[in-house]
Amino acid sequence: MMKKVLSILLLALGLVACQEKSNLISRKIPIQLIPTPKSIEAGNHAFLITDKFFEMSAANTELQPVLAVFKKELEVLSDFNPTISTDGDQSLLVFRLDDSFAKDAYQIEISNRILVKAGSPQAAAMARITLLQMALFEDGALLFPQVTLDDHPDAKYRGLMVDLARNWHSMATIKKLIDLASYYKVNYVQLHFTDDQSYTLPSKKYPKLSTPDRHYSFEELNELETYSQERGVTIIPEIDVPGHAKSLVTAYPELFGIAAYEQNPYIIHMGKEEVYAALDTLFSEIIPIFKATPYFHIGGDEARFDQVMEDPEVNAYIKINALGNNDVHELYRHFLVRTNDLVKKHGKQTCIWEGFAKEGQVEIPKDMIVFEFESLYHLPNDLIDAGYTVVNASWKPLYVVKEKKWEPQTIFDWNLWRFENWWSRSPATANPIQLEETSSIIGAQMCTWEQSQEIEFSSLRRRLPVLMERIWNTNMTVTYDVFMERLDFTDETLSILANDATQDPILLGHNHKEPTN
Repeated sequence: MMKKVLSILLLALGLVACQEKSNLISRKIPIQLIPTPKSIEAGNHAFLITDKFFEMSAANTELQPVLAVFKKELEVLSDFNPTISTDGDQSLLVFRLDDSFAKDAYQIEISNRILVKAGSPQAAAMARITLLQMALFEDGALLFPQVTLDDHPDAKYRGLMVDLARNWHSMATIKKLIDLASYYKVNYVQLHFTDDQSYTLPSKKYPKLSTPDRHYSFEELNELETYSQERGVTIIPEIDVPGHAKSLVTAYPELFGIAAYEQNPYIIHMGKEEVYAALDTLFSEIIPIFKATPYFHIGGDEARFDQVMEDPEVNAYIKINALGNNDVHELYRHFLVRTNDLVKKHGKQTCIWEGFAKEGQVEIPKDMIVFEFESLYHLPNDLIDAGYTVVNASWKPLYVVKEKKWEPQTIFDWNLWRFENWWSRSPATANPIQLEETSSIIGAQMCTWEQSQEIEFSSLRRRLPVLMERIWNTNMTVTYDVFMERLDFTDETLSILANDATQDPILLGHNHKEPTN
């Protein structure tokens, strides 16, 4: 009790010592931010708020959802319940859009008030996270350090992929992962909606596609799009074709299956016009939901070609389209080209997993973004030399798959232009591929595969922020030990926001061993 009274007295004395009507007190607050901001100048004072109903304002209507989310987060972390205004330039906290800022840049000035300037609503959403990580709740007061902070990421693409098809995740779990992504300034979350195990999307034209008890409604997807956008996160939907497609073939074998689909149900028919028309329909049902994303992912990797060339329709299609001498690989490349055209028809840019070979008569368009993960089919240096845009999804250390999970130190020691693997077949296993710095690699993505929803959050909470630090600042700006101290700090706040303190058991103490090959 005595300690609390003394703390309040010190706050009061600090207020008296400052200028009249000032909210500054003489108090230096430690600043623990992830990712590390580009520039920060800290003073020796703290900005103090004691009014639990203080006013926040944003004249731009696009920023109102950001403030609404920030208000909810403050309510979770404390008993503060601020009001939101559209006309309050004298408010204690003001958010503004500023056209002079790059789209992903923001500035925070904290002195006698908090002023946030941002180049977009997404940048404003990132600024709100910086404020949350700096906030100190103490004895009924809310304090922020006196700072001038300018920030922007080095990497344009900062991604997380979640596998919803092999192990279905509830909408509540997906939202919690969106919250996690937002908290560490991930700007894209790719949702792997379809695979052999299930088709989790709805469809009005092909209702049998939706796997019973393992799919989402149109209403839920629309709600998820709004939820993610309010938090500065953009969803990239994925429909995986032509391989990983057993769920499609099983539901409509007469449409999607090859003649011997019972022997090979894992690939859709690439030589039938009705299949391309069906894909066009499926894309037209899903793409309009995810309005914000410029991208749509078609999968495209690990297609099984068994029995494909025994299908008479396939052979006729190859002959009509002059696709070489019965070469299924040319048909596969042709399929990727046609599917890319369908995606572009709907106003999006195609994303694809590394899966096509370097050699081939049918040219794979350079406007497709290649997610390089295995460094097996097409090496990253060859993709760059050929003029492709690449996202680094290196299997090691960016995959989070059951027992194949890399420790924070390994992720921290990685860099954006490095590709590794643990699988003996990959050339990147014995000799990791380290490229020179290049703008052709626009970012990186952590991919969580095959995991149950019960362990996703704990698996990611101490790995994803390490990746974000390394691609927000491609040149290392802090030591690993300093970073981990910051992570311990931000992780405590995350536990409160997510109402989830569970940790990956093998990461407790940061002393676990690497996964075995």
